[in-house]
Amino acid sequence: MEDEDRAKYLFLSLLQARVGSSLISHLGNLDPEAVLRTPVGELAGAAKISERASRAFEELQRAFDPSRMQERLAAKGIEALTPVDEAYPGPLRSIPDPPPAVFVNGVVPDTVSVALVGSRKASATGMETARALGLALSERGVCVVSGLALGVDAAAHEGAVEAGGPTVGVLGCGIDVTYPTKYKRLRAAFLRSALGGMHVTIRSNEERMKRRWMLELLSLG
Repeated sequence: MEDEDRAKYLFLSLLQARVGSSLISHLGNLDPEAVLRTPVGELAGAAKISERASRAFEELQRAFDPSRMQERLAAKGIEALTPVDEAYPGPLRSIPDPPPAVFVNGVVPDTVSVALVGSRKASATGMETARALGLALSERGVCVVSGLALGVDAAAHEGAVEAGGPTVGVLGCGIDVTYPTKYKRLRAAFLRSALGGMHVTIRSNEERMKRRWMLELLSLG
């Protein structure tokens, strides 16, 4: 049953990436059989599925192969955590409509975390301050959580990596994509950290909201 539940959450995560979160909140309480195999027409009334969402749902039902999906993720060193997995982030369990899956590359640091985020067009002083804060927090064993974006985010990660401490990048793109591409080397350094590091993302077509949400939930301030 757990495998079926896990498959359902993976399916809903892919669907969320196509049609958004509102539909997922309607479908999340249905059993796996209904979500994975019931014709979308039979769900449309109860779940208030639009024509566009119905097409996406139908296409995904035909193509979805949970075993193949997990094999492909594992081949890239990526893990998909769903609410039935013990490693699913605890803070996400306590909120309404938690994401059906969180995609992780790396080791989840088991320590206090603090988010450091800011402007993509920060001044030289702002960048240096972010780097110094990232370094100082990391030296004290605090995990630095940021968005691996231009400006302050990257500077905070760089400070943490320089100190050899843990850092988490909450990505606004797919877990297997590095954007901006100039940070591929920085991203790789996360996983070489002595105290652990990871990248995490949620599949959604509302990336800005989801990314901010994850940053807040994975940190204490």
